[in-house]
Amino acid sequence: MTSIIRQNDNSRSTQKITDKVIPKNELLEHIDIKDYYGPNLKFHTKSFDYMKNLDSNLTKIIKLPATHHGLISAIIHAYTLHQHLRISPDDIWLTVAQGVSKHIWINKERFRHLFVDHEGQKIIEVDARDYLFYNNEIISGDWLRAIEQLSDNVDRQIKISGLKQLLECDFSTSTNASTTASKIVLLDSMKGYFLFKLRGGCGIPKVTLEGTLTDWLHLQEKVGKLRTLGLDLDFWLDRLEPVIAQFTETYKGNVGERYWSMIVSQVPLGSFETKDTWSGWIGSLLPYDAKNSKITKNMITGDDVPSGLVSVPVEFKLDGQISNFNLNCVAGFLGARQDIVDGEYIVSPVIGWHVTDRRVMCKSRAGSYIVGGCQDADRCRNQ
Repeated sequence: MTSIIRQNDNSRSTQKITDKVIPKNELLEHIDIKDYYGPNLKFHTKSFDYMKNLDSNLTKIIKLPATHHGLISAIIHAYTLHQHLRISPDDIWLTVAQGVSKHIWINKERFRHLFVDHEGQKIIEVDARDYLFYNNEIISGDWLRAIEQLSDNVDRQIKISGLKQLLECDFSTSTNASTTASKIVLLDSMKGYFLFKLRGGCGIPKVTLEGTLTDWLHLQEKVGKLRTLGLDLDFWLDRLEPVIAQFTETYKGNVGERYWSMIVSQVPLGSFETKDTWSGWIGSLLPYDAKNSKITKNMITGDDVPSGLVSVPVEFKLDGQISNFNLNCVAGFLGARQDIVDGEYIVSPVIGWHVTDRRVMCKSRAGSYIVGGCQDADRCRNQ
């Protein structure tokens, strides 16, 4: 016969199951969750539900569990050690939801028509640049918001209404950890139909605009005058002028954080795409790509970024010599460099020029042209 032995404000019900077993006061060896899943496993974020165990360490779990499933292990250990079992509706429902998710995954093509009308995996991308940030090889920020937005996107795009709400943990015992875990289960159930992507918040924390305000206003004026040359540059200047104006506003202290966060971002082109693709107003600085095609929108692949160098052939004739010297005058951006100033890492472009023999011009693996000796024989071209 069972009886209630403790009840606190209807927030739990503790029942005696039997008097036929003697509880064992045995505490198994515990290990930190991070160590259990591998010292080399990188956690970008984590959220755990746990109560204090006897050594008062909040993040430890049984080192040698009965199984790899936490609920099943808890039941087995409570049974074999004759110990008190504590479970919540979240524990049971999350297990059920995972079972539903696995069933959908195993039979994804059989049930495809119930959820979506497309074939393969459709990309769901969430712009998380305002709240997820990459620093020191860790992606940190508001991961709860990121998971919520991904699950909301799924909910809007599937044909069965209410699945998100059904699979979520929504009990009085539910926590951020259990609720978010159940939202990830929704994503798991739909991974056969969707490919999930987050656009993260790399960014430029600080910018220094050298020179005076007069310099930047002069730059803005010079760009405006390009329209008067009759060169049909409107396709480029329509994108470039707003960028130049924003430089001037930034110099004045009117910093548009959102605007600067849109300077560049990496864009996924699909599951089988291997080329880096960049979007953002960085593309407004360039009229043509490396193939001499007009850039009409702010998106460009890494291979299509043109060289920052120009090369002018010059023939040098020395009196008394029969043959001439074929030279190249090369100018522009030689690269970028980092400096450490007062402990702060500062990145800047490097402008320069040089004159070399005009023998070959090779396209390096990085996409830039190297004038002079051949450093990549497979890709060089004679000039």
